[in-house]
Amino acid sequence: MNATKNDKISLLILTILFTLFAFFFFGKFGNILIDFSRECYIPLQMNNGEKLYSDIFLIYGFFGYFINSIILKFTQNVNSLLILANIISYTILILFYIISRKFLNEKQSFFFSFLFLTLSIFSNSTFSFVFPYSFSTLWAVLGCYLVIFSLLYDKKNLLFLSLGFIFVNKIEFFIIFGLISIFSLLFKKEKFLKNSFWILFFPILNLLYIAINQIPIDDIIKNANYITTMAKTSAIAYFYKGMGSFFEINQFLFNLKNLFIVLFFSFISYQFFKKEQIFATMSLILPFSIIHFYNVFNLSILILIPIFFITLRKKLLSSPEILLVIFTLALNFKCLFKTSTFSYSNFGFALIIMVLYVLFLKVLNKKWLVYFLIIFLIGFNIENINYFAKNQKIGLKTTIGQIQLNKDDFETFKKTNEYIKTNIQKDENLIVIPEGQIFNFIHKKPWNYYNSTFTPLDFETFGEENIIQKLNENKTDWIIFYPRNTHEYGAKTICYDYGIDFCEYIMDNYERKTIIEDKFKVLIFKIKK
Repeated sequence: MNATKNDKISLLILTILFTLFAFFFFGKFGNILIDFSRECYIPLQMNNGEKLYSDIFLIYGFFGYFINSIILKFTQNVNSLLILANIISYTILILFYIISRKFLNEKQSFFFSFLFLTLSIFSNSTFSFVFPYSFSTLWAVLGCYLVIFSLLYDKKNLLFLSLGFIFVNKIEFFIIFGLISIFSLLFKKEKFLKNSFWILFFPILNLLYIAINQIPIDDIIKNANYITTMAKTSAIAYFYKGMGSFFEINQFLFNLKNLFIVLFFSFISYQFFKKEQIFATMSLILPFSIIHFYNVFNLSILILIPIFFITLRKKLLSSPEILLVIFTLALNFKCLFKTSTFSYSNFGFALIIMVLYVLFLKVLNKKWLVYFLIIFLIGFNIENINYFAKNQKIGLKTTIGQIQLNKDDFETFKKTNEYIKTNIQKDENLIVIPEGQIFNFIHKKPWNYYNSTFTPLDFETFGEENIIQKLNENKTDWIIFYPRNTHEYGAKTICYDYGIDFCEYIMDNYERKTIIEDKFKVLIFKIKK
């Protein structure tokens, strides 16, 4: 892209807006106990001599934890990792703008980048850009946008480097992006083998980590077997079913009903647009007041696929436009099995909206489309604003920097943190059940377990007997029951709905030292001497 003066102004404004949003929302997403504990504690374990695959169960790629471990060598402030997440997110935003400029003018590209900024990057989604549930996923998404950029702007070396980068972060993204990229290059009859060695750069980095740390191949196989077991658990099946699948008949019929509502009012709006703009406005506001943002991803896919085939059949699309649609569907493929707009689709949702606009420009009135998008942007940003109004955060100063907590959690978290600081000795270790490695990170206490949580998913994956045996071997000094509703896995409460034998073992071998009570109860146990 040859940047024009307007491009430079747009990028400057986007940079200023991103900086303001980052400052205002810094650390105020998600739940640091549930959504972020693993991402900061595993790198600390690595720096303390524990090894991925051997000592730490690795679900995602190694790269995110490898980079975080380097950062934590210099500073153990949790906010340094959040700053990194913001830097990655800003890079993706700029890539998004540059990609859109291949198809749209400066003003249109700016609009969709602003939509991306407000609806996705600074969304309250669990799968967040700036408060990542998984850094490896965020890095992989960056790799996906780099692949799209590389093919559109003919950057072959960067393309292969990006594919290798995706491989060491999220292999399922690599498979589909790799196939599309190679097919695209073969279709163009270009010689690409001489550049393909770049794809090996990041995988070789992964192999070097394995070799330097002398990680046995048996441990890598063991890790892979546990991932396979986890994928087959009833807990993970329940989890995905709870989020909905695009292919489930009831979900599909529900989506069709919502699609009919949106199309019906959109048709009325389109008819009114030239004469009665007030009626056009009202007819568009109605469906957006009925359809929850949670379901918008499904509607977007239902609209995108047929409009793509219609424009393709009419030969209205250029090769880059076809490529863009295919990559957009590829980036969002995983979301078809977990269809909430607040899940994986958060990473590619804005791309779908932009692609829909590019396709609809071929067949619809441009002014009406802009009109439609402005109402869309306003409507769904109101949901974001409403979320932050209802879920305000309070800052708590800790040894790892200031962390942001929900109002209902603040006092309990603060008292628990203070109890650990006051009563647990330096040479004693602890675990937080069902999950909460952030306390281990704050107080530099070893976890000493292959699994990073004690949720129904981990009990089913590793087996309750094995977890009890590990607890017996470790002789963990302190156990903290910090309440967490695990209903998304099909069992709400540990000791009642799952892990009963595990809890009985704790009752037999540990004594309760205190109860911390505010909005909920935290039970703290110490091993019997």
